[in-house]
Amino acid sequence: MAEIFDFPNGTQFSFDEKSSALTLTSLCGMTCGHNTREDDYSCSGLAVICVDQHRLEGAKLRYEIISRSGDRFHFAAADEKRTIRMECIWKFETGFDLISCNYKLYNTGDAPVVIRRAVPRWCFSPGDYRIFFQISRWGMENQLRSQLLCGADIHLHGRAARSTVGSTPFCIIRDEENKNAAAFHVLPRGNWTIDIHSDILSNEAPAAILEAGLSDTDLFLTLEPGKAVELPEIFIQDIAGKDIFNAGAFLHKYMVQKRLTEFSLHQPPVIYNSWLYRFTDFTREQLSRQLQAAKEVGCEVFVVDAGWFGYNNGWSDVGDWREKQGAPFFGNMKSFADEVRAAGLKFGFWLEPERFASGIPIRQEHPEWFPEHSTRIDLTQPEAAEFFRNTIIENVKKFGAEYLKIDFNASIGYDAYGTEQSCYCTILNDQIRLIRECLPGLVLENCGSGALRNDLVTAGLYDVSFVSDNANPVDTLKIRQGAFMRTLPGRTLNWLVMRSAPERRTPIHDGDQVLACAGGTWDEAALFDPEYLLVSGLLGVPGFSGDLAELSPEIKNRIKTCISYYKENRRFFIDSHVFLLTEPDLAVSDSEKYFVFQMQGDDTTDSLLFVFSNSMSRRAVRNFRLKNLDPAQEYRIEKLFDDQSELMIKSGAELMRYGLKTILVENMHLRHTAGLYKISGIR
Repeated sequence: MAEIFDFPNGTQFSFDEKSSALTLTSLCGMTCGHNTREDDYSCSGLAVICVDQHRLEGAKLRYEIISRSGDRFHFAAADEKRTIRMECIWKFETGFDLISCNYKLYNTGDAPVVIRRAVPRWCFSPGDYRIFFQISRWGMENQLRSQLLCGADIHLHGRAARSTVGSTPFCIIRDEENKNAAAFHVLPRGNWTIDIHSDILSNEAPAAILEAGLSDTDLFLTLEPGKAVELPEIFIQDIAGKDIFNAGAFLHKYMVQKRLTEFSLHQPPVIYNSWLYRFTDFTREQLSRQLQAAKEVGCEVFVVDAGWFGYNNGWSDVGDWREKQGAPFFGNMKSFADEVRAAGLKFGFWLEPERFASGIPIRQEHPEWFPEHSTRIDLTQPEAAEFFRNTIIENVKKFGAEYLKIDFNASIGYDAYGTEQSCYCTILNDQIRLIRECLPGLVLENCGSGALRNDLVTAGLYDVSFVSDNANPVDTLKIRQGAFMRTLPGRTLNWLVMRSAPERRTPIHDGDQVLACAGGTWDEAALFDPEYLLVSGLLGVPGFSGDLAELSPEIKNRIKTCISYYKENRRFFIDSHVFLLTEPDLAVSDSEKYFVFQMQGDDTTDSLLFVFSNSMSRRAVRNFRLKNLDPAQEYRIEKLFDDQSELMIKSGAELMRYGLKTILVENMHLRHTAGLYKISGIR
């Protein structure tokens, strides 16, 4: 007789002590197994482990229950000879509809073993399933897609220690018959994988088998007797009965309230960054003009991006972080850093510490530190890791910097140690933690090749993460739609990149316009109403680049008002969670779609409603239903930064049932318009 274990979030296990079989029979209300029991090896059990020449799964793994409580389930799986053992702890975070799953693999034998695969497995019953996932490439990160699982397989993975290139460590599986669904998040420890495949027995509908964790493409990890390896943590979100596009809001709450409290993260400052002003072709005098403009509008940090150390041979100097005697600072950026501080701002600069060009001196001095045919350093060597860490610390101290932008533009390639970069990434993250301990006042920005390493692990290491090198205001909204399904809005940095608009030969209204960067470079640009950019900037952490100095006093004042609002409400923004009130595109983008986001504070139902229209069809009035308000509460609604708007009073029930009427500028030639509404409970 099997023993039944019931847990929160519609999760149930069955344990047969006689056969030592532990079966997951239900997860987030989705039926698992074949009619709640195990079947053949390939679609059963809670893990698959490949050791030496052996593949362990299904009945080849013997399970035991170590402990269980209302919100915690601790179990283990081992081979028949007890030479390999996987311990598993599932913790049920009932207040957030989330399960945190931790796994550790032990060599309990008396000889070394080679691990070729070790991933948790979830076996869903035969049926019709739709998989939601994201594709992600430079400039177009976090783009949502979906696919029916009809006998075809879906393979998502991170490679070369870039956790969000190609795809992101996230997917949603939905039962199309009852609409129950669960989201899976891998917290990467090196390269990761999510595999969803169909298992077909005879004439049955395909069963969905999901396996996730450490990548096994090139895994051959030697595990010595008595040693253990920690595998990636997995989050499972219960989305039963919820809008799948808004599961991210509950993840935001969990991360803010439960996870980020473990780290001493700083409040993200408002920055100006030099990159999309003149790239690496700038002079100190030009930056001084931008510094005064950044001070005028209220920026708190001035960041000098790539090019500060002097480009004698272009990118071939990367990794040699000694200042050169040529332009722009002639070996004395410290004096410019002092100028920044004298202006009342903090100083920051850019580094790409993981990239080492082939001809730089350190590679000649210590060739043993650098894997063959790579641009990276071997952090598994203690002396190399110490050099890596000290180089960063010494440069920060040299310039008295209080902000550091860390980039990562080069693939680190294949892992000859067979760990799928898990050792490299573990040590790299340890170095970042040591740097934070040594420099407790330093604010760290994760650029990661323009958001190609942006995951729930980096969320706890860096104070702010860059959303994309793509500065197109419309594209960045699409990118944030996807990003907010799996990471934190309050620590997502978005640049507003603008300069004075050229003469408008056919003016269509008498409002101000600016020229906005419409890509990752100024090769593309477009006219925008400043309101669109400024409202967009508040959807996360606002940052600035471009030519602020040439903007008109009127536009500078509008920027100043926006920055002041962010500073006054910074805690609200940092701890916020965001609902997507319009769905991300799942196919070819519709350039005329509205983008609407509801940002809500951590300890309040007060909200900000961000409304963006990209239409030339004069759709200026739209209703949007709000979420997670108190139905009995009265709310005051005001349109921010609009002197002509009227205050409205609506109940939470009315706003959630019928929506809030939003009104934007009506003009058939004005494509991009935006508005920001504040919804405040009346105390």
